[in-house]
Amino acid sequence: MKYKQYPITKYWQAFSLLLLCCLGITGCKKLIEVDLPIDRNPSETVFATTSTAVSAMTGVYVNMISEFCGPAGVSIAPALLCDEFKLKNEQGDRLYANNIDTDHSWDTWRPIYRTHMFGVNSVIEGVRKSTSLPARAKAILEGEARFTRAFLYLHLLSFYGDVPLALSTDFNVNSKLPRTAVDKVYDQIEEDLRFAQQNLDNRYLAKDLFTNAATRLRPNKGAANALLARVYLYRQKWAEAEAAASLLINDPQYELVNNLDAIFLKESHEAIWQIQTNQLEPDGVNTLEARYMLPRPGEDPRYYVSEDLYQSFEPGDQRRVHWTMDFTATKKCFYKYKQGFGVQESKEYLILMRLAEQFLIRAEARAQLGKLTGPGSAAEDLNRIRLRAGLGNTPASTKEELIDAILRERRIELSSECGHRWLDLKRTGRLQARMRIVTPLKGGVWLPYKELMPIPPGEFTYNPSLRGHQNPGYYEVP
Repeated sequence: MKYKQYPITKYWQAFSLLLLCCLGITGCKKLIEVDLPIDRNPSETVFATTSTAVSAMTGVYVNMISEFCGPAGVSIAPALLCDEFKLKNEQGDRLYANNIDTDHSWDTWRPIYRTHMFGVNSVIEGVRKSTSLPARAKAILEGEARFTRAFLYLHLLSFYGDVPLALSTDFNVNSKLPRTAVDKVYDQIEEDLRFAQQNLDNRYLAKDLFTNAATRLRPNKGAANALLARVYLYRQKWAEAEAAASLLINDPQYELVNNLDAIFLKESHEAIWQIQTNQLEPDGVNTLEARYMLPRPGEDPRYYVSEDLYQSFEPGDQRRVHWTMDFTATKKCFYKYKQGFGVQESKEYLILMRLAEQFLIRAEARAQLGKLTGPGSAAEDLNRIRLRAGLGNTPASTKEELIDAILRERRIELSSECGHRWLDLKRTGRLQARMRIVTPLKGGVWLPYKELMPIPPGEFTYNPSLRGHQNPGYYEVP
């Protein structure tokens, strides 16, 4: 089968940049006509004023809704791959059965590189070249863009391993980029996040970049610290992970929300970074996750809580009461997000990072550093999450016991969120053993190479430097 190629020429780049601006200005409700002065290129026009430059960055977030929400998104796809979900109809779902091959339609590579990465790199280049933007606006917008780029690359690494490191919008450069080793991509992620940490505001800002925002949609310094803490944990930089997580935990604008039913509301003080719902959904939704995880009139939910996950809740754990819902005697729904349809105004936004994760990051880092029990310990942090859930203090006391207990707690607390379970299994070396048990129960056969996804069809023509470098176990489709 031949796949059409759509090279990003300078004309397509110009159109894409203006489209980003339109999406940001209109909030994804309509597109407007933008008249381009004949003596100015698109970048000069878009990044001439703070309002249009902010709209370009907002356009990146609007575009991310389709990739990071819903069935192919950052939460649902990894949950299908591992052991969190059970499907309404298991027949033929190759992602769920761990039966992906190169021709499978699911892919997160192309939308990230062709749309989202191009968008953030456009913003970075545009604000750097602008001669009219105020210095503060330039610093904040580049910080937002580099934070978002770091988030995108972290997502790519989780699925593909080594990936091309595209840091510009230059098609001639990007179409020849080889795959870059995971550690070098991580180095760039850290560099981007440190820049964001230094240049973003402590506050959550509205679109004027001065007024306080009521929600947490634009990343701030806290979001950069939180993502750095996650990256340090993944790279086993325990002291750095402890320090970065502590910045969030000690920041008074964040707090653990004791009401388990209120954690995912858009005004939640536990939220660190959120993505707003696409209000163009025909039936109105709070989040696409709720739309697919909750029943609707005359329609079963698409995804259920797996029996294995449901049985992993300890007796007395209030999260099983508040975060799952009986659909039938044998089927349980996820109920973190409470309303899946018929919404006039969103009450919930998809949370991509929240404070509970930071307590668990610090707990794991402290366990690895030998800070096991007592004040300032792994057990103390772990117990903060357990006590909120209605459980007692952990009985774990040794390093090995505490790490196992923390990973079990992460499985429950962060279930169905942002691929945490899949990534935790991978980074701790437990994925292969777990999937050998789980995959046959889902109707598939597990083989070691399946921990990475295939580079999708057409990419080997688009970028000849990828030829001969498909992930093991998959074939190349030109």
